[in-house]
Amino acid sequence: MTRVNTQHPQVYLAGPWFNAGEPERLAQLESLMDELRISYYSPRLDGIDLTPDATDADRDAVFADNTEHLKAAQLVLAVVDDYDTGTIWETGMAFGREIPVAYYAETLKDGVTFNVMLAKSAVAVLQNRDQARIFLQDPTTDRFAYHGAIR
Repeated sequence: MTRVNTQHPQVYLAGPWFNAGEPERLAQLESLMDELRISYYSPRLDGIDLTPDATDADRDAVFADNTEHLKAAQLVLAVVDDYDTGTIWETGMAFGREIPVAYYAETLKDGVTFNVMLAKSAVAVLQNRDQARIFLQDPTTDRFAYHGAIR
């Protein structure tokens, strides 16, 4: 099975992979979707690699590739533990295009506040892999709507 497959619901996996722990967190979600046989697009795995010395043409290609796949997505699953600005931009674009957004935040524990704009734009706020598994198997569930502390 390929990750990008229009015959299955497509998830766009947004999230950073630039700092310690970030690639591993994305890899766990990629592995989960592979296990569940969910078609997804991961810029980390499927996108164009952008290097610090990239040309404007390279940057344009990355932007076009990511936005094309984002626009085609039926769901955006976004890792927001580190509030990466690119990830936040992708979720805003998805919400504006009426693509459901689920946030994945392992660092969101009881009593920790969550951003009001993210909380109100979410169809789900997931705090661990088990919740992600349940949600991805039924992305219509409202079981993971956010009701915690907001800032």
